[in-house]
Amino acid sequence: MQTARLNIEHLLIKNNHSKYWLVNKLETDYRYVPKLMNNETKSISFEMIAKLCDLFECKPNDLFIIKKNEKED
Repeated sequence: MQTARLNIEHLLIKNNHSKYWLVNKLETDYRYVPKLMNNETKSISFEMIAKLCDLFECKPNDLFIIKKNEKED
């Protein structure tokens, strides 16, 4: 099984932006961005993925980190 998490913190650092910048650009509630960054959301819309890709000038693959979980016995 694999798990996916958003790579937003790395993209913010790479582009020299703050969480505050992202909140303003996304025009969303301040509490939403930390939830995205801490993998505390169950889903993300295609619209949000498109917005993030536009803001960071990246592809969807750049937004996610996918890790393979170790097998549980």
